[in-house]
Amino acid sequence: MLKTKAALAAAVVGGVLGTVSGAGAQGLILPPPPAAVRELVPDRPFEDVRFVWRDHPSLRFGRALRLDFTLKMQEDARYPGDDPVDFPTWELHRFRPGVEGELFGRIQFNVERELQENEVESPEDLIGSTTSAWKDVYVDVNFSPGFQIRAGRFKIPFGVEELTGIMNLDFSYRPIGTSYLVPARDTGIELHGRFFDRGLNYYAGVFQEDGDNAKSKKIRGGDQTVVGRVTGTPFKQTKKAHLDNLEIGGAMTFTSVSDEPVLPNGLRGRTVMSQFTFYEPVFVKGLRTRLEADVDWNAGPFNARAEYIWMSDQRKNQGFGDEDLPDARATSWFVSGAWLLTGDTKQRPIEPRHPLFRGGAGAVEIAGRLERLGYGGVPGDEEPFRNPRAVTIFPVSDSIVTLGVNWYLTRWTKIQANTIRELIDDDERSPLPNGAAFWSQIVRFQLSL
Repeated sequence: MLKTKAALAAAVVGGVLGTVSGAGAQGLILPPPPAAVRELVPDRPFEDVRFVWRDHPSLRFGRALRLDFTLKMQEDARYPGDDPVDFPTWELHRFRPGVEGELFGRIQFNVERELQENEVESPEDLIGSTTSAWKDVYVDVNFSPGFQIRAGRFKIPFGVEELTGIMNLDFSYRPIGTSYLVPARDTGIELHGRFFDRGLNYYAGVFQEDGDNAKSKKIRGGDQTVVGRVTGTPFKQTKKAHLDNLEIGGAMTFTSVSDEPVLPNGLRGRTVMSQFTFYEPVFVKGLRTRLEADVDWNAGPFNARAEYIWMSDQRKNQGFGDEDLPDARATSWFVSGAWLLTGDTKQRPIEPRHPLFRGGAGAVEIAGRLERLGYGGVPGDEEPFRNPRAVTIFPVSDSIVTLGVNWYLTRWTKIQANTIRELIDDDERSPLPNGAAFWSQIVRFQLSL
């Protein structure tokens, strides 16, 4: 058996190396494996093994198996406007290899491991190692377009920006509300499907905990989470004014949150780049509820997006004498727009009509976003305070404006430049002594294979 596997591996690897060293790699057929290997497993269509490079470098085993090899890499040059201590100007923001594929046209799978990421968490808050972390690790079984089951570790279906791939965003950073109110990835099982030629899509799942954004070494996070999401294109049959591309979505999650003697379980708030904590998590217990509504519209070279998120945490037995405290609340919203000046069609990912070094200079896009994230709670009988067990929580919000330019050199390479203005409305929780607004800048170099 070991000899069989070794011979097979040698045949496949040898064919791949031979193909790559040739003049091109587009759809070329590998040389057949040795006769001894074909005799050992005569029912395998090895004569159809191909190496193809379209969207990704890929191995195709006839129609039985497709293996796509992916790489997501981002390097940042950054300047924060709130003067944090020991802040690195250059940062390898992400380095994530992976494999995704399909088996027998019915089973899709994806495995990604992060070798380097600096997204939201600071190193002292991260769970586990800061040098490696599993991202997507799941299997998706496609019984029919309307009935599919996904199981493993993947994104909880909540939030239009969170569900957009990190390499396909119009800005260097997701909205701040997405970073702190949306659950993100967790381990679970999900039923999903689509009807009416993708005019109606649904997602329903149960997850082990409350997602990566809600926990760290300092925050325990929630327990089991139930989620439901529906999206649709109500004007899909309308051919005027590109309304057929208008998608409306909504989602909700319900999470059980137990108390922890040492660690608070509430959600927190931080600034975009320096990750200065302007809202400390409070002690909560009971039901965590999230509601979300979003709009996503593509019209030729234009894209417009908007989202609103409402979150409420119960605080049972969290007061003196174990009395219930008024619920903690958080809300966020954003409105964004992007326009491809070169007239390319807006899609994700962008494929320039005239890529660099192939008769053109790529595609150029301008983008802008206005957003706000606010924390507070249901007013109680006492004056508002900032401590984590306050009866009435002192409200605070971060208002942000982001302006950006994106240069899509090719299908796989992009340069983003963003300038970001932030204003914390509570002077005592602002990173600047006078509570003034501050500006940050970032240039991101991206490679996505």
